[in-house]
Amino acid sequence: MKFLLKKRKHQYYFAVSISLIVLFFIGYRLITNKITLEAERLVSEVVSQTVREKKNILQFDFNEFDKFISGAEKILEKGADLEESEFKNRLLFNSELAFSEEVIDVSFIYFLKENKVTYASFLGAEELEAKTLEKITVLKNENETFNTVLELNSITYYQKIITHQLPDGTMVIYGYNVNLLKYWNYFSQKYKGYGGYVIVTDKEGVCILHPDTSYIGKYEKSFFNNVTPSKIIKSFKVREAKNNQQIKSTVTSEYLNLEVLRYYNVLQVGKSELVLITSFPLNILIKESVNDIKQYLLWMSLLALLTFMLILGFSRSQLRSQHLRTLQYEQERKRLAISNEQYQQKNARLQLSQLRKKLNPHFLFNTLNSLHVLIGLDKTMSQQFVLKLSEVYRYLLKDREANFTTVKEELHFLEQYFFLQKIRFNNSINLSVTDRSEGKALLKKIPFLALETLIENAIKHNEITKKNPLFINVLIERDKIVVSNNYNPRKSKKEKSHGVGLSYLSNFYAFYNVTSFKTEVFDKNFKCYLPLLSK
Repeated sequence: MKFLLKKRKHQYYFAVSISLIVLFFIGYRLITNKITLEAERLVSEVVSQTVREKKNILQFDFNEFDKFISGAEKILEKGADLEESEFKNRLLFNSELAFSEEVIDVSFIYFLKENKVTYASFLGAEELEAKTLEKITVLKNENETFNTVLELNSITYYQKIITHQLPDGTMVIYGYNVNLLKYWNYFSQKYKGYGGYVIVTDKEGVCILHPDTSYIGKYEKSFFNNVTPSKIIKSFKVREAKNNQQIKSTVTSEYLNLEVLRYYNVLQVGKSELVLITSFPLNILIKESVNDIKQYLLWMSLLALLTFMLILGFSRSQLRSQHLRTLQYEQERKRLAISNEQYQQKNARLQLSQLRKKLNPHFLFNTLNSLHVLIGLDKTMSQQFVLKLSEVYRYLLKDREANFTTVKEELHFLEQYFFLQKIRFNNSINLSVTDRSEGKALLKKIPFLALETLIENAIKHNEITKKNPLFINVLIERDKIVVSNNYNPRKSKKEKSHGVGLSYLSNFYAFYNVTSFKTEVFDKNFKCYLPLLSK
């Protein structure tokens, strides 16, 4: 009888499982098409958003290049109202600003009268000056702006020029050359967007930006198999009126040799237009994305079905829960073991930090060098120097059961230590100690060598000169000591910093569960807050 019951139960489980599998495949078939269409729509929206983002980026960059032309145009408009020297100085300042841009190699100003140069300013490689002058002297138009892609000395430039005729007939030509290869390197490193690649051409179709730099400076007709640059520019205002609908077509990429979905846009740069082409590989981006979504859906559905069948087949879920609790207990035990190991490592680093402080050869060599110089200058002072040095090392080498000392002891040590540093730096370093606790904090505890660590840290990491001396203030309060110094970090670090000083103090307070220790840079001052311990 029990056998029959078990057999019926197994038959029931089997029937339920078969029914679930059949229902699964029916449901999967019904919803796959719907999900595929929705996925294609979402991917298309992502692609359109990517196109808009890249357009905004390039629109900003090329308008940044154009801002110097706009600035020069304003100066030229006011030229008749300015003295000649001020007029030229303003143009020269604008030209120098343009030349300071990383991707601009050449910036120039020419005053021509009867085709003779009456004034010139050329910033850039000397070998380019003659070729630049040769190209601009043929410009006859008055008050025009020109944007040209040209090659000089095997380098392709995007040249921007503005011409203006003064009342006396003098033709002023202002311009600069954007190095397109430099700009591509800048663009490709800074803007690493998802999918696709961008091409920028001028209104004639000459390439300005392309991931394959061999195309830059050339006209590639495959960019415009289905539409010409002039038609793209003409339709720009119409498309803007229709919520920025984009021209797109499916073509074979000359760069990837794959079928791509290509979007065409227009960049409005000052008074000129550029054509933006954004291409997305269909198989890689869209079709594979949809196929991935289908595959994820299938695997998720199979996983859900399998999970349900397992839950249905195994009735003793309590055993599984117990197993999970055992695993959690084991993970917790491992975590505690790792935490204990990390604590031991931190404690070892703390001890190592103290050892380095006690046996710091760099400090000893500096003090001996100072003593060597002082002996020949002031024998009385050199005797005091030796006494102070001996007191410093007596304090450093004194055995201690714990890693803390009293504020009073640390202040006395600081006095000796700073005397040695004062001899070395003279009036370039200054120390002031203020006790607001009225002596009530002197018997409280702080980490051993805490004040010396902060003074040494200030000396090591700040520029110290006669014009920019270092001012260190030690403020003693009832519950803490605030050590501050003017913050003037060194521009180049000659010494390697191992970062053990502040790490030592942080680990010390963490060991005693004190959380109020902190450092900050505020109002051009570096500050460190040392909590005082009662024990």
